[in-house]
Amino acid sequence: MFKSVVAATVMAAAAVTSSAEEFNLQPEGKDAQIMLTATAQLSFKNDLATIRLYAQAEEHDLADAQSKVNAAMAKAQGTIREFSSMVRIENDGYYTQAVYTEPKKGEAPQIAGWRARQSIRVVTEDVDGVGSLVQLAQQSGLALDGVSYSMSDEAKSSARDHLSKAAVQALNQQTESVALAMKLAPQSLKFKKLEFTDGGFPEGVMARGVYMSAAANAKVAAPAFEAGSTKLSMSVAATLTVDSPLTP
Repeated sequence: MFKSVVAATVMAAAAVTSSAEEFNLQPEGKDAQIMLTATAQLSFKNDLATIRLYAQAEEHDLADAQSKVNAAMAKAQGTIREFSSMVRIENDGYYTQAVYTEPKKGEAPQIAGWRARQSIRVVTEDVDGVGSLVQLAQQSGLALDGVSYSMSDEAKSSARDHLSKAAVQALNQQTESVALAMKLAPQSLKFKKLEFTDGGFPEGVMARGVYMSAAANAKVAAPAFEAGSTKLSMSVAATLTVDSPLTP
């Protein structure tokens, strides 16, 4: 009796499995629609470096502090331009700030001096020469505030081309897989609408490397940096129609 029950159970399970394997979703007549989304993700080399540098001085007289900053910045910018024709120098701010004494009890703080600071961004496509450029700037009297890497407009345009092709290829593969799983002829699926969405381009990533010195120093050694890469993605959403019957 026990063996008979087991045998009946196994046969019933096999029947259910067989029935499940034979079942296929069927389109509701011609022009039924299927929605699919595919995403491509690729890494691209960064080809643009942004170096942030500054000059700062603190003096009793405001004019003296500003003069020192102006002189240091003018000298350093001239040296940087002579060193590389591939750089673009952009102003990143200029400010002055009063420096106060430590107030005594019951007394107001007094102005003891002035601090002046000017910051610039040096943008270059010579990503392999960033270390030497930073070293030169520090030897010329500037201090390093940071280095970041990103992609140029040309690199972004090329990346979009590669991503769109990869996204369409992924969509084709997914469409074929879905069609075969549903026992549809792959060529029976036609796209009615495609919508591309890219993941956008992130802000420049901070450089990976060794900062030998952040301050201005005539004897500073050249720091080492790596440009790294940027990971980008693009998705394509497709509305597909079914215009032929199921495959045999």
